[in-house]
Amino acid sequence: MEFVVKEDKLTLIDNGKVVAWIEYEKNDPNYIHLISTISVERGKGYASKLVEKALEFGKKFNKIKVSCPYIKSSIEKKRIKGNFEFTKLLELKEAIDKFNYFREPEAKAELISFNENEAIVKFSGPFCVTCGIYDYFEDILSDFDGEIVEYWQEDYEFFVKYRAKGKLY
Repeated sequence: MEFVVKEDKLTLIDNGKVVAWIEYEKNDPNYIHLISTISVERGKGYASKLVEKALEFGKKFNKIKVSCPYIKSSIEKKRIKGNFEFTKLLELKEAIDKFNYFREPEAKAELISFNENEAIVKFSGPFCVTCGIYDYFEDILSDFDGEIVEYWQEDYEFFVKYRAKGKLY
């Protein structure tokens, strides 16, 4: 397997095929921000191998900012030591995961986009659109320290803009 560093992706290649990647950004030499981990196949160990390589690569930086629940889980499970900062974006992603665990398939939340202090989350599913729809949006706030800035509906989906109290990353 080959570990390749690209402009915005850390990539794992097996037999000439991309099998996993981590989206990241860097601020030389201050920090590397590991945003998300994607693997093309589950159960092959690709993501685990990639995270190991990415954390080794991250030692070149003063700090490793983590916004990926999978990477955080790997760090905790393997008790990896380092100068890690778990971000508010990670907190939001974990709140979305928890929401989906308890609400899916009736309602599903998905992170659509984010910037330094705001994020847009899409809510979809066969949920009943009543006066209680706003409760779904507030459920995220029980595990994420932020506020709802605005929301809007497009067809049968709702989009909610959240603002973090502080920076997301």
